[in-house]
Amino acid sequence: MYKALIAILILNIPFPTLSSDEFWVTSDRLNRRTCPATSCGVVGQLFYREQVKVFERKSDWIRITKYYDAFCQNGTSNYVDSGNAHCIPENGIVDAKFAEWVSVKYLSSQRPTDPGKNASGVAKAIAQSDDYRIYQQAFTVAAESLIKSKKCTFSELKEIGGFIKSSKYKNQPIYFTYCGGSTASNKIHLNAETGQLFK
Repeated sequence: MYKALIAILILNIPFPTLSSDEFWVTSDRLNRRTCPATSCGVVGQLFYREQVKVFERKSDWIRITKYYDAFCQNGTSNYVDSGNAHCIPENGIVDAKFAEWVSVKYLSSQRPTDPGKNASGVAKAIAQSDDYRIYQQAFTVAAESLIKSKKCTFSELKEIGGFIKSSKYKNQPIYFTYCGGSTASNKIHLNAETGQLFK
């Protein structure tokens, strides 16, 4: 009788449910954290319209990866880009492992509209650029300049999809593309705010 009563009580507990196991980012940047809180370390960022898979949900947070090695050295994780890097349970790092968490406030079960949907010509060829909706004009002008100067071809830019955010210049609006090959020497950088192109 007691076991039956416990079973009935468990069945009637309102467990939280997820309406979807896939979400898309609705903000220009979304921090990936070591645990479900803003006090946790940041290990990277997601971009607008990027898709995430749900592994677990805690309140207003979603776990988007499996647990993996935090690469802890001297008590801190080498994967943390900013914020709390301590390899401690309070920071989501247990037995030198952690998973990535993001806030559901900046996610949608519907993929946001493609900012390059109505683009044409060169603008459409580079419509897969990171932050395209912010720097569409700067990217288009730069791409046209590269094509005109014969440093890049239309087909090269189309194949790459445009400009990629540089991890080397994390806090600057610096992006890059490849012209004439896919090695480091073929990289051309762009400052999306000034329009400057450089190697």
